[in-house]
Amino acid sequence: HLTGDIHAVTAANNLLAAQMDARIFHELTQKDGPLYDRLVPKIKGVRKFSSIQLRRLNKLGIDKTDPDSLTPEERTRFARLDIDPAKIMWNRVVDLNDRYLRKITIGQSPTEKGFSRETCFDISVASEIMAILALGNDVDDIKTRLANMVVALDKAGNPVTADDLGVTGALAVLLRDAFEPTLMQTLEGTPVLVHTGP
Repeated sequence: HLTGDIHAVTAANNLLAAQMDARIFHELTQKDGPLYDRLVPKIKGVRKFSSIQLRRLNKLGIDKTDPDSLTPEERTRFARLDIDPAKIMWNRVVDLNDRYLRKITIGQSPTEKGFSRETCFDISVASEIMAILALGNDVDDIKTRLANMVVALDKAGNPVTADDLGVTGALAVLLRDAFEPTLMQTLEGTPVLVHTGP
């Protein structure tokens, strides 16, 4: 496993894929009110937007910061990403070339209530997250790039990003140790910095 960078990228990539499928499932199985209540729950009787939720509101052109002040239409726009399952571009990854994972069907468990779709696995180093990790200038730049990754299109053809799914912070936490290069040595004993994937 060498530096652990590829494992971190795999975990982050697959977390994003799992979150996207979970979001699609919840949007298919819940009405607008309960969905909004799950996204912005009352904690000790108080509802508060997180910073990532405020960014989503800003993206939607809603300039409110009190969760209880949103109209029913604004709550629906906020809560529903309305991802088109036929326009998902984010695949899961695994760190080996397993030809039988090149096309799979997910969601066949009875608990998924009939939501299944075809998808595939890519190799971990082909993840966009690996490219971001390798090319980012600093932690803030990497977080911005992670937030802006387009994972799917909604049914109106608009891009859905990692930030829309609310996972940017979680991705950064999984990758935090991979931000730093690893000091190793060559067979000749020369120090060398090894960073990210091939």
